[in-house]
Amino acid sequence: MELRPAAEDEIGSLARLIVGDPSQATTAAGMRLFALDDLDDVIELNEVMIASTEGWRAMTVAEETGLAGLVQVGEAFLAMTPEIVAFAQRLYGDNFQQVLGPRLAAMQRVQTSYPDGCLRISEIHVSPSHQGKGVGTALLEHVVDQAGAEDFKLLGLQTLTTNPARAALEAWGFEVVDTQTDPEFEELTGAAGYHLMLRRL
Repeated sequence: MELRPAAEDEIGSLARLIVGDPSQATTAAGMRLFALDDLDDVIELNEVMIASTEGWRAMTVAEETGLAGLVQVGEAFLAMTPEIVAFAQRLYGDNFQQVLGPRLAAMQRVQTSYPDGCLRISEIHVSPSHQGKGVGTALLEHVVDQAGAEDFKLLGLQTLTTNPARAALEAWGFEVVDTQTDPEFEELTGAAGYHLMLRRL
C-alpha cells in the first residue's frame, strides 16, 4: 500500500470515495440535510466543493489496486464559493437561499469547537472493498506523524452521533469530549448532532 498526496485529476474518484454508499450514516444524513435524492448530485456537489476550494491539496490517499482510502486535514471544504453557488442555483432554482438557509443554520448549530493545538481531520474514508485491511490505521498513523512534525498536541475530528465508525475511532484512541445537538438538525437528518472526538498525542 502506498500513501501519497492526492492529485487534481483524481477529484472525481475522491468525491465518490467520500460519498460512498447512500446507506452509510454520513451520506444518508447529508442527503437528507440538503434534500438530495440523486446520488449523482451528491457526488457532483462534492466534486465542485473539492475543486473550487482546492480541498484535494490537503488530502493524502492510500493506493492499493485502486484508491483504498483518503484522509484530509485542516478545515472542511464546505464554503460558498461562486462555483458552489452556481451549482446550488442549478440544483434548487433561484430560491436556493430559502431552501438551503435554514438547513445550513441547523448544521451550524451542531458544530463543535476545536481546542487550541489541535490538528483537525476533516475527512477520513476507506473504500468498502478495502475495509478491515489496515488502511484506516495507516492513514491515521500518517496524520499522527504529520501532527508530531508540526508540534500539535491533539488530533480532533467531528462525527455524527449516529456514525457507527465511532467504535473504530475509540479503538484508535479518540474519545468524545463534546456533543452538540439540535432538534431541527435531528428532524432533517435523523442524527441528533455531532460529537467532537480528540486523541492526545
